[in-house]
Amino acid sequence: MSIQANTNGRALPQIVEAIYDSIADVGRWQSTLESICKLALGRLAMLAVVDTSSNSARFSISCGDPALLDPLQRDYACEVPFSKALPKMDIDMPFTVDSVYALQGPDARQKWIQSRIVREWVEPNRLDDFFWVALMKQPARTGMLMVVTDKDRPQISTRDLDLISTLAPHVRRAVTIGDLFEAERRKADIFRSIIESLHHPVLIVADDMQIIFANPAAEALLAQNTSVSSVRGQLSFAYGNANAAIGRAVLLGTRDEFALGPSGINIPLVRSMVPAVAHVMPLARRDISARMSQRAAAAIFIAAAGAAPVPALEAIAALFGLTAAEKRVAGHVFAGRTRREIAAASGVSDGTIKSQLATIFDKTATGDQRELQLLMRELTPPLRSA
Repeated sequence: MSIQANTNGRALPQIVEAIYDSIADVGRWQSTLESICKLALGRLAMLAVVDTSSNSARFSISCGDPALLDPLQRDYACEVPFSKALPKMDIDMPFTVDSVYALQGPDARQKWIQSRIVREWVEPNRLDDFFWVALMKQPARTGMLMVVTDKDRPQISTRDLDLISTLAPHVRRAVTIGDLFEAERRKADIFRSIIESLHHPVLIVADDMQIIFANPAAEALLAQNTSVSSVRGQLSFAYGNANAAIGRAVLLGTRDEFALGPSGINIPLVRSMVPAVAHVMPLARRDISARMSQRAAAAIFIAAAGAAPVPALEAIAALFGLTAAEKRVAGHVFAGRTRREIAAASGVSDGTIKSQLATIFDKTATGDQRELQLLMRELTPPLRSA
């Protein structure tokens, strides 16, 4: 049985709803991760955000048979050799064991097979493969989702990978916003209390971008009237592409959370004096929205972009909601490759790349590869100088 066969009707949208419910109610993550593991036909699953400076977990949740999990966490966690591959992994792209081998070089497979963890834990438990997704790659934070499968599961197919890739941006958004909550979570029990105590600017808006609530940090930002402003009560961003991307994400999240996909995460506010990004959290289907207002459609979180400016490729993906595959194709375009060269580099047909490019052109309102390349170059200077 494949993931496709395991998916029926509302399964994926219901998991997406559970993911967003888990942001404010961290206790729901356990059942949410169990649903993801079941969808992927896995034996166990892990979701974690790690503070790289202290090498400690800021957030960690796992599910599966304790007889499997306990030895892994107690005896073998430090022996997993795949962590070095994380910086090379594309965000939202699920990797299997074989694709991680390819990232780590020709000796990776043999070293893994000969390791103690394989002899004492993997083989005795008939484990076989995994879906491993990088969710966060920041100087001070890394985040990942992993679902481990066994030998009774059919081999992971391209369609399986595509479905997990579809789910990944929703997990990434929830983990990214949840990480902003973490420092204050112990001090507050309800959503509004957390919002008010955050140092990050947070605004609650209706589907037409009318501001319903702004925490003190957001009020201070609005008072500056530079990168973010209120025009007759409606939230507006000075950078046009960011304004359009955020408005689009708010509407998408209101109409169909599942369709939101990668839209609304790490949207660069490139015209601000200090580099910043925005994350959009859908609220329309959340119980917590009623506590704020019946009209609450989304929460918009504004956070520092990190130590390095957002690269043009990441910026265009965030601004126009490109999927991981579309972002990869756009990267080839930015490098000046022809459609035939992109197809060869990607290992797919020319027709597939043609179709992906058509979607990218539609999303970015560009007409051809040259226009797309010019748009990406236009995005780069302000991001570097911000």
